[in-house]
Amino acid sequence: MAAPVRIGIIGDFNPDYRSHLATNAALSHAAGALGLEVEVNWLPTPTLAGAGLDRQLAGYHGFWAASGSPYGSMAGALAGIQFARVRNWPFVGT
Repeated sequence: MAAPVRIGIIGDFNPDYRSHLATNAALSHAAGALGLEVEVNWLPTPTLAGAGLDRQLAGYHGFWAASGSPYGSMAGALAGIQFARVRNWPFVGT
């Protein structure tokens, strides 16, 4: 089997948010329907606000900006979104 598709979810995971659980389930379901393996990693917004962002995000194939604001770091959320947008990498925002 091919290497898993790596998706970074830009957001501060909260298991009490049904939408966060649904995001994980949607990615798993889509991957299964396509016959792919998916690796999903939540990227806490405070970790995206500092130096080294390119190195931190370069290994992902696409990004999803999660719902659930206010974010722990709006600057971090915007930095992660900008990373994907300026590189024209796959990006979904909810």
